[in-house]
Amino acid sequence: MTQPSAYNYALNLLSARPYATRALHRKLIQKQYSAADADDAIRRLVDNGLLDDAKYAEQYARSKILSSGSSKRRLQQDLYRKGIKGDLATNAIAAVLESEEIDPAAVLERVAKKKLAGMGDLEPLVLRRRLFAFLARRGYDVDEIKSVVGRLVR
Repeated sequence: MTQPSAYNYALNLLSARPYATRALHRKLIQKQYSAADADDAIRRLVDNGLLDDAKYAEQYARSKILSSGSSKRRLQQDLYRKGIKGDLATNAIAAVLESEEIDPAAVLERVAKKKLAGMGDLEPLVLRRRLFAFLARRGYDVDEIKSVVGRLVR
């Protein structure tokens, strides 16, 4: 059985889930396609409108904000790792926040309340420390974390 062309293989991958350009290129190279074949397939997909990093970034940001309450900083880091750089990632995140009318402070509070609910009966000092660390690892701003933790843990 012969291996499908790089373009057809990329189409099969895209039919399963969206990809960023860089991630799809890497996947083609891992599958033993030559760099020239991978570049050609990517170019064709972009030209045909089937591969668009801006759309991918918006979809990814929307999914992460609505499902897990990811912070802007965490989203930018994730998108950067996926090959979506600077302004493209920033614009996508801003567009999602605006179109979905999402208040980042409300998302932070929702995430904090959900985490607090599962922390049980701990001393307030321990609760504050653990919640602060959890939110910091999620990429939220220190001042925002202090404000939310101060309101929720007394």
